[in-house]
Amino acid sequence: MPRADLSQRLLADPQLARDLAQCDPFALGGQDERVAFWLNVYNARLRSELEENPREGSLLRHRSLFKRSSYRVGEDDYSLDVIEHGLLRRNARPPYSARRLLSGSDPRLGAAPPQLDPRIHFALNCGAKSCPLVRPYDPAGVDDQLDASTRAYFAQESEIDRGAGSVTLPGLCKLYSADFGGRDGVRRFGERYLGEDLDGLSLRFAKFDWTLVP
Repeated sequence: MPRADLSQRLLADPQLARDLAQCDPFALGGQDERVAFWLNVYNARLRSELEENPREGSLLRHRSLFKRSSYRVGEDDYSLDVIEHGLLRRNARPPYSARRLLSGSDPRLGAAPPQLDPRIHFALNCGAKSCPLVRPYDPAGVDDQLDASTRAYFAQESEIDRGAGSVTLPGLCKLYSADFGGRDGVRRFGERYLGEDLDGLSLRFAKFDWTLVP
């Protein structure tokens, strides 16, 4: 089964995860194939983890699962943290961490997409109430799919109050502001996906609800 097809089908059939060990993640194509593949693998692993080991309350109480829960892809294990921070974020420092997740010599970095696309934050679902919806991503259409997912998330999590001179953007934009190019980059990104001029408005951020969804 082609790698792209396998990753898309994981959400519907978690048993296919056993076939990931036969994949060579370093042979994945360019940006689109790698982003789509790792988004699908991450979302499938997280969903399976929570189905196999149900948890309650705030996800912040269960952060260790992101280090522990993993799939074997090819010859290596890829935890949720490695997929998100090591690969999709190209080894950018995790929030509230003083250092990068992987050492510069870690061979798994060779499976990362060529570029960090901040739209991944509106496609990764960690199981919390404020997370974006899960959908399979197809390499041939992942750019349009990410645009649609990002636009839908901004429509749900943003609010412009011109009377108060402010705009509220998704809390994920604050948590990962460096991925957007800092505060000014967040503003420009918001303009793109809200279709509004945000100059002159003070930036606020919606509170992210970390409550686990049953």
